[in-house]
Amino acid sequence: MAVFKNVVLIGATGAIGSVILEALLKESVFEVTILQRASSQSKLSPALKSIKIDDGYPTEALISTFQEQDVILNCMTSMSVADQFRMIDAAIAAGVKRYVPSEYGLNNLRSDAQAVNAVFRDKDKVQEYLRLKVSEEAIEWMSISCGMWIKWSMINNFLGMHVSNKKFVFWDDGQGLFSCTTEENTAAGVVQALKTPGLTKNTNVFLSDFAISQKQLLSTIERIQGAKYATETVDSHALIQEKKEAVRAGDGLATFALIETGFVTGRFDGHLEKEGKIMNEKLGQPPKTVDEAVENALKALNAV
Repeated sequence: MAVFKNVVLIGATGAIGSVILEALLKESVFEVTILQRASSQSKLSPALKSIKIDDGYPTEALISTFQEQDVILNCMTSMSVADQFRMIDAAIAAGVKRYVPSEYGLNNLRSDAQAVNAVFRDKDKVQEYLRLKVSEEAIEWMSISCGMWIKWSMINNFLGMHVSNKKFVFWDDGQGLFSCTTEENTAAGVVQALKTPGLTKNTNVFLSDFAISQKQLLSTIERIQGAKYATETVDSHALIQEKKEAVRAGDGLATFALIETGFVTGRFDGHLEKEGKIMNEKLGQPPKTVDEAVENALKALNAV
């Protein structure tokens, strides 16, 4: 059975990459190398091993970086996931054992989810490409589907939350269920999945602390804050058509609205408990309640 030691982390200063980096550094079994774009302005501790690479991720530079590495752990932004095909090829050329794509969301294997936006489609294509390479015995893979993060969503006015303005936007009736995992449990799940390679080899690992609807989420926020929110409602079917047309017209921001819609409606693949077996318990994550997640998100928002 493969034992992983050397890990390259891509996207280490991002929303989830920074949390995963912290979790990896607590584990003495891993030697972590951070891959950064040359143009990145993010500052890393000088104690960390890092390598700068041209923004275009040239193949030869990737192969050189990936030499003698066991795992490539990708946390790059969802808007750049298509760059991973070249990274996978470079990992194979360098003899890497396992590739972990930038996933951290839905079950993108579902065709109806893929039809919503290009990000979901690209993530499925990356998984499809990895499965092909596994069939050729070139590399193994693992992806992490963890639903959405309440803290990140609150800070970024996502999932319909506009906490600073005491406003909440419902998609349709606001009753669609979607899964959520804290950033900390997502990172803990990633680390434990790498420490149990036989359990997670060639697997889409589903993580979820809880499933919740927009209505339930707003109710929790109002109760904890002791506040009353103004609410709006959008028609998800009309919004999808509107934003798809906007994307075709060159509006990149419209993609975020389509990603948001994919999570909150409950019609696609956001409710992971219905998509497969949740592995939180097997991977040793402590239980997290909705109240805990909302309270921590409100503290983080106030600190911004």
